[in-house]
Amino acid sequence: MPGATAATHKTVVLYPSLGMGHLNPVVELAKVFLRRGVAAVIIAVVEVDSSDTTTTDRLAAANPGITFRRLLLLPDAAAVPPRGLLQDDGRRHSHPIMRTIDVLRAANPVLRDLLCELVIDMFCTDALDVAAELGVPAYFFFTSALGDLAVMLHLPCVFPDARSSFKDMPYTALRFPGVPPIRGMDMATTMQDRESDIARACLHQCARMPEARGFLVNTFDWLEALRSGSCMPAGRPTPPVYCIGPLIVPGNPGGHNERHVCLTWLDAQPNRSVVFLSFGSMGVLICWPL
Repeated sequence: MPGATAATHKTVVLYPSLGMGHLNPVVELAKVFLRRGVAAVIIAVVEVDSSDTTTTDRLAAANPGITFRRLLLLPDAAAVPPRGLLQDDGRRHSHPIMRTIDVLRAANPVLRDLLCELVIDMFCTDALDVAAELGVPAYFFFTSALGDLAVMLHLPCVFPDARSSFKDMPYTALRFPGVPPIRGMDMATTMQDRESDIARACLHQCARMPEARGFLVNTFDWLEALRSGSCMPAGRPTPPVYCIGPLIVPGNPGGHNERHVCLTWLDAQPNRSVVFLSFGSMGVLICWPL
């Protein structure tokens, strides 16, 4: 793992995107760095609303070995709307993720003051500019499936050549190195309309991700496509991929350590008969007709 050898005196700064779904995995990653001998780990938390610090305070109290640094961003200074404003209301953002991207971009000036070695969230691509300016190495922490990373790295090679949006070719099999074919309808909803603001923003993020020194992925297996670098355009190598998972929050949400009843049920099921779906904080399940 980069920057995590025994008895190292380096400080690692972890920079999550907004929301608990990004902050919680970063806390688990911080614990891994500390167990591997990193002297200090700082989690830089962007906060637009200074009155809501409950989550950060709770995590800081439960993890005294981790330093939490708040990057307070006033809504007026950031030129961003208050939390909860949806992008489809016509006032500012066309999609909720667009607000997140704007907030994180506006946080760059406050981020410059505390960087030593930077590990950033997949939505924080604009922080690469800060890392480059200060000459510090930046790594992406990728908590989604490794196949998703393979698709994202290859999207800039495919999307400009697409003659129509994915929404217009729902049954067309799209081919990405290292993963099975994916139908257009099964691509992320944010990428369905190639002319939308969110699709353009996501494609910009995908194109910038290879600028990082490497990827820390919350998994224990990795794809031959990433190993060989075939996800990237010819002549451009894929940054190193470090599989550091699985990182999970120990115990039950209620704080008890007993084994959850769902695991007993899971143990009783036939091998390879259960599909686990993790929607994140904004995901929805859509069932398409076969």
